[in-house]
Amino acid sequence: MKSNLKRLRFLLILIPLGLFIRFIDLEVSDGFLATNETVDHYKYMLGLVAAVALLLSAVLYFEKNTEK
Repeated sequence: MKSNLKRLRFLLILIPLGLFIRFIDLEVSDGFLATNETVDHYKYMLGLVAAVALLLSAVLYFEKNTEK
């Protein structure tokens, strides 16, 4: 079981990342940033920063656990 988890651990990162990218792509394609409102741009940037922070924490978590 652990060997399967070790092999597939990056899928646990890539699948949510792919879903997030798809969501952002749909929102931008629908004209999310077309209004040129500052609040929309802040929401967009905050979402990107949050996604990068979550991705970085997941990678660090997996790397910490593989050292053992």
